[in-house]
Amino acid sequence: MEAGAPQQLPLQTIMTGKKSLWQSIQQKYGLEKHDYDTLFSWAFGDFVFSWDYDFLADGSKARRAGFHEYVNTEEMFYSLFESFRKDQVIP
Repeated sequence: MEAGAPQQLPLQTIMTGKKSLWQSIQQKYGLEKHDYDTLFSWAFGDFVFSWDYDFLADGSKARRAGFHEYVNTEEMFYSLFESFRKDQVIP
């Protein structure tokens, strides 16, 4: 590993063996019984959070093509979490 490089903490490694913990959280909070192995994609999370370069996106081309609507990222996450709570996926 390069000096000063951030240390990787893969979700696939950290979250292995946490199925029983997830089941106890479901029971404690009366959540719907969603299977741990199909509800979460830790490999995808590792992919998304492991970029080692800056990512810059420009939506001007899409707007020039007529796509003028957008979703505020923060509002989208709050809406998703509220939906997950309503559907009893998370407490």
